[in-house]
Amino acid sequence: MLMAKLNNTDSGLVLLTLSPDMGGIKIIDAIRNANAEHTIIVTYDPDDHDSDVLVQALEMGAYECAEVPEQIHGRGYKEFRLHLLTVIGLLRTRKRFSTRPDTAYKNKFFMPEKKEGKPLKKKRVLPKVPVGRFDIIAIASSTGGPEILTQIFSILPGNLKVPILLVQHIPRDMTRYFAKSLNEKSELNIFQASHGDEILPSNVYLAPGGEHMTVSAPDFQGRRQIYLNQNPPVNGVRPSADILFESIARSYNGKILAVVLTGMGEDGKNGVAQMKKTGCVCITQTARSCVVYGMPRAIDEAGLSDEQLDPLSITQKIVMAGQ
Repeated sequence: MLMAKLNNTDSGLVLLTLSPDMGGIKIIDAIRNANAEHTIIVTYDPDDHDSDVLVQALEMGAYECAEVPEQIHGRGYKEFRLHLLTVIGLLRTRKRFSTRPDTAYKNKFFMPEKKEGKPLKKKRVLPKVPVGRFDIIAIASSTGGPEILTQIFSILPGNLKVPILLVQHIPRDMTRYFAKSLNEKSELNIFQASHGDEILPSNVYLAPGGEHMTVSAPDFQGRRQIYLNQNPPVNGVRPSADILFESIARSYNGKILAVVLTGMGEDGKNGVAQMKKTGCVCITQTARSCVVYGMPRAIDEAGLSDEQLDPLSITQKIVMAGQ
């Protein structure tokens, strides 16, 4: 374990390598109990790790799980080092990834950059999210998402009358374990999506790591299926929320609820814009409650968000939307 103190505050960055046993989980719990301001990044060996343990670390609030490159002279090591330096830079300038909307960090991977000399779009005055008129719910999240999703799905009832499609940016070999963990905590039926799955109410379809998830056109009985592909990454990620959202815009004639949670970058913004053309209500997570106010911020600043809510309020809206 390596810990670096940042500035003169009590917060710090903790790099923690987890062994396949559960000892590391106890360390995370102890660190968070001692100081909730510490940011924890779990590093792991791609050939020697327990995906269940890594998923549990994310659900407990670890910032992310980062694979340690095997070679220290290759491109992977340089990218890993640059990523850590960027995180440290964020921590030094923004305590706990401070969410003041008037502060822009000039790195679009973490935070959409404001264009100089270009005023932000004015927020539209829109009605509050209506109740009971949705056919599908689409959720996107990235950094900090597993912890928030665990909170949300542990509360949602099992009788929602709409399906939920979920994109969470997470390492490829962890999505199946994450879906399993969420399913154990939820009354809903949550699983990693497979190609050809029929989209049904009360089911939650998690996009597999390394594959884009899309929705088919409805057949003559109005049934839709999940399609998966390995097309190139979009916004630097695969699965991409934009890919999913754009396919939903083509398949559904409105009655869409989009939820964009904490995460780096701006994946989902273009897809929300497409869904708005057919009929979509979009909820974004509040800046204050985000680990990284990146994906929600991109949508907020584009004038595409109908409401900015904390996770508990988002959960309540999903319940009402699924009646």
